[in-house]
Amino acid sequence: RYGTNTVRLGGLKVYTTLEPDLQDAAQDAVASYPVTSAAAALVSTDADTGEIKAMASSSAYDDSQFNLAAQGLRQPGSAFKPFALTAAVDQGVDPDSTYYAAPDTITLTPCDGCPPWTVSGGSSGTISLRSATANSVNTVFAQLVLDIGPEAMDEMAAKMGITAELNNYPAEVLGALTYGASVLDMSNAYATLANGG
Repeated sequence: RYGTNTVRLGGLKVYTTLEPDLQDAAQDAVASYPVTSAAAALVSTDADTGEIKAMASSSAYDDSQFNLAAQGLRQPGSAFKPFALTAAVDQGVDPDSTYYAAPDTITLTPCDGCPPWTVSGGSSGTISLRSATANSVNTVFAQLVLDIGPEAMDEMAAKMGITAELNNYPAEVLGALTYGASVLDMSNAYATLANGG
């Protein structure tokens, strides 16, 4: 819009929500990541305002103009479970009084005509949804997503800030997204939880 010379030689005032001390700390944290061959990214979002306070990635801008924190898509794993929990609470489910069986492995049928879905990562006995959340129990969340509907989970994730394409698959509750999610989206979505919605 303004031309290369204006951008590179000056004349513009740029206002940002980034805080230099936090940005330095984020860069240091990413740089100290012990696995040098792995890509790393970090985003810090102010839960009160939604402002980005720091954004860092393991690749330097001079090496790549790809912003790993904002553009890199990764499987979120169990970090996606709170979107199912939030959708359940939105539907009136009480995490303290709702209990599920929590076997080590469970086989479920997601829909009529769908192949069986086998999920591992349980606990034992029957536990509350709150306890299943605290202990990240896969077999409970697999049952929960079928009860509330994967569409409700994905709709809630989008409302909270996930911009990645979601496909209403039950396995998304365990973070198995077709395309993944960015660190920026996950930070923004968790900031929504932190500020009470």
